[in-house]
Amino acid sequence: MTIEIHPLEEKHLADAAALVCARYRDLRNQLALMPSRYEDPDAVLPRLRDLAGRAPGVAAIRDSQLAGFLVAYQFPDFRGKPSVYAPEWANGAGMDDSRQIYEALYTGLSAQWVDGGYCTHLLSLMANNRDGLEGWRWLGFGLLGADGVRDLKPIPGATAGVDVRRAGLDNLQQVTTLMGELRKYMAEPPTFLYNEDANSAKKDEKWLADPAHAVWLAYQGTDAVACMVQGPANPRASGIIRDRGTTSIVAAYTRETARNTGIATALLDQVLAWGRAQGYELCAVDWEPMNVLGTRFWMRHFQPVSYALVRHVDQRFAPISEGDVHV
Repeated sequence: MTIEIHPLEEKHLADAAALVCARYRDLRNQLALMPSRYEDPDAVLPRLRDLAGRAPGVAAIRDSQLAGFLVAYQFPDFRGKPSVYAPEWANGAGMDDSRQIYEALYTGLSAQWVDGGYCTHLLSLMANNRDGLEGWRWLGFGLLGADGVRDLKPIPGATAGVDVRRAGLDNLQQVTTLMGELRKYMAEPPTFLYNEDANSAKKDEKWLADPAHAVWLAYQGTDAVACMVQGPANPRASGIIRDRGTTSIVAAYTRETARNTGIATALLDQVLAWGRAQGYELCAVDWEPMNVLGTRFWMRHFQPVSYALVRHVDQRFAPISEGDVHV
């Protein structure tokens, strides 16, 4: 059947939410610990209606039925570039041939993005959408981020011989030092994550003072050599892992001299124990896949549930603004 691309309208939104929830139900069939509420279109529809009311979107129609849709936030500055981002609930395609549908959707909407000056294109897909992931890869998109979850069961033998303590405000200097080392590590190859946070010490202090967050330090003798920070569900992570029953790891770092000693696993085990004590139901983490050491660790302990993808279109295709220099 031929796929027709039309502007996304209010009449499409209920079916669009249903497409998202169908994909989520399939994901939850594979990973039952995921929150159940995202199976309900009413958990998706308000967000979708709000976004569709202020950003262009497209609908894929096949045989008079909605086969897919795509709509995205518009940001004037994401890592220095005007960008668009479609979260995992702001795009959807039929379960049987999502690749073909997404190809048609992107062809129909990408020109509007570029004409508007938005040449960095980002979106998130649920991890069970393998056909769609392959399709976006062939459209020139690469992996930018990953989100994973796990249960809160203890890790057998993880804490044996490792000194892990919860940090307080009197440990601010140790925490700030480790966080600074983390930012430096993330800026190195092959991650190349630029992070200029002038208020980093204030953020560390806020974490330490907030009972809803726990900052864990691992020691070798008197030296704090690793840390892991957890709190409520990370508001910057994938929407499907943001739930009141989720505790998120928002930062983690181990000094090179302490790696491969079991320290990071001991920290994670403490995170899980605290999560159980606080009444959480699962633990989540998001990470940069190009962080090779981090990816190896998180993939050993967590199940990916969504991926963020990115494509950079040549900026010369965007309209030239009055402030641009002509050569």
